[in-house]
Amino acid sequence: MLPSSEFQFTFRSITTFVATLYSACIRKHPMPIIPDSEVEASRALDEEKPPSSAVFEMVTLCDGCFLGANKVNCAAPFGSGRRVVYGTDDGIYLSDLREPNRDPAKVLALLHVSQVDVLENYQLLIVLSEHQVITFPLDALDPLDPMAGLERAKRISSHTAFFKVGICLGKVLLCIVKTSPQSSTIKTLEPIDPNTRGRSKPPFQRLLPGWNDTLQLFREFYLPVELSSVHFLKTKLCVGCSTGFEIVDLESLETQALLDSADASLDFVKKRKRKNHHPMAIYGIHDDFLVCYDEFAFYVDKNGCRSRQDFMVHWKGSPTGFALRYPFVLAFEPTFVEIRHVETGLVSQVIQGNNLRLLFSDTMHGYGPQLQKESPQHPLHAPAGRDEILMVSDGRVLTLRPAAGNSHVLSDTTSLASESSR
Repeated sequence: MLPSSEFQFTFRSITTFVATLYSACIRKHPMPIIPDSEVEASRALDEEKPPSSAVFEMVTLCDGCFLGANKVNCAAPFGSGRRVVYGTDDGIYLSDLREPNRDPAKVLALLHVSQVDVLENYQLLIVLSEHQVITFPLDALDPLDPMAGLERAKRISSHTAFFKVGICLGKVLLCIVKTSPQSSTIKTLEPIDPNTRGRSKPPFQRLLPGWNDTLQLFREFYLPVELSSVHFLKTKLCVGCSTGFEIVDLESLETQALLDSADASLDFVKKRKRKNHHPMAIYGIHDDFLVCYDEFAFYVDKNGCRSRQDFMVHWKGSPTGFALRYPFVLAFEPTFVEIRHVETGLVSQVIQGNNLRLLFSDTMHGYGPQLQKESPQHPLHAPAGRDEILMVSDGRVLTLRPAAGNSHVLSDTTSLASESSR
């Protein structure tokens, strides 16, 4: 039986009477079926989050530019946050946010671009295309001829799973990872100053095939596990792998587990009923580390022992990516972004969407009043625009920025948001 609705009308003439009309409600399109797990997670978040708690707002950078098969896979800001490079299955696209009415232009004809980043101080674009790491000078990006820049490409690595750019030991490093279910090879490279490239090599060596004057090898090592992520700490690397988080000393190449196996308060990590919970992210907060798995988050100290015993977060969804803007950590799930306060673990905001994916997020060594106060004096302070959080929802590229009137989020640039809204 079809559901019905009742409507009453009063007709006024010489004689006044009331007529009641009944109509059947017919749906032309079936209502979407939402999985129970997503409904429960959404309800739990709605119950937990405080009212009027918006700490971030979304600003659209590109709407309808990447649709169908040519979806955006990755992105990176540069030029003080005024420009963005996008990686798609069809190539590299460049957008100038000072021209909001102009769509991103294709600048490099590449296939299946899964990662992209920019070393702006070295004028280098780094691309992962068809499992190959390739670099391009920024001045090779030509919107009038996407083929022209390919002549200046330098292939750095093949059979690559992923790469990561960061700062460790006071050096800007590019970490390239080749991995398999049984082992991983990690190569760390250091960019060469554009003003000194080629000076240290004899002229005949510059003509040799494969010679690279943009990056030089810093360290290369092997681990007998499958890697899924790399994180840069101040003096060491932290890698996420099938056994959890491992710490790698880049000077001695010694490795050790992040978590102290003797700490009984960490037994829950090993004894979880759900298998294969994945290590996702680690952030330095004051003197501790916030350790994020795809199921939960907690704190450990520099010795790998549980700290802040009263802090424990159980994510409501299944995050596929994380970002940090002190004092908030953001967990990206396909249907919502869960934003929590890093000091209390409480939900501060929930941003809902469809097919949500994190495209870009960069993090300095650590956060907190003391660390934030000192970071501008760091000689390798990240270029403006690197603190942007870029994401995509149903083909719409967005940036998350502190909500108007919210002075608690630490950020050294609002250029993306300000330029796109002009």
